[in-house]
Amino acid sequence: MSAQGVVKNFFDGKAFGFITHEGQDVFVHIKDCQGAKPVPGDTVTFDLDPEKAAIGQLKAVNVLGCTGSAEDSAKGKGKGKGKGSGSCQGTLKSFSAASGYGFIDFNGTDVFCHVNQCVGNPPQKGDWLTFDLEESRSKPGKMNAANITGGTGFPSDAGAWGGGGGG
Repeated sequence: MSAQGVVKNFFDGKAFGFITHEGQDVFVHIKDCQGAKPVPGDTVTFDLDPEKAAIGQLKAVNVLGCTGSAEDSAKGKGKGKGKGSGSCQGTLKSFSAASGYGFIDFNGTDVFCHVNQCVGNPPQKGDWLTFDLEESRSKPGKMNAANITGGTGFPSDAGAWGGGGGG
């Protein structure tokens, strides 16, 4: 199905962004763009792929009409633990200190989070978190939180993954 929309935003460091299509945000990843990087304001055509999208989300594939340089998007793909960019915010829905993972409610969708992606203190249920989204490497089409900030828990509350030995 061919669709048309306007690029709303694109995060070079994470190689993804969103296209506005019929009033909805459609996820776009650089790997689904044909030879160029999306730039905010670009009018693009694409196919919608519901099978690769996260639950409740639309995903664009075979994207044409991007005007940015594809080389620019290759920068910043490291796993660094820099401060969260603030590109996304949501409330921590659940978190298991013993296993070190939980889920953030982001616009009605559960986003997986792991303590290894936390910058500063670990989160606890109800925290308002700032984070970046990245596509899961193990579950294509699913999104994970990265560079998570805003946690109010304490490392000593961390259970099995908490650091520090006794006296």
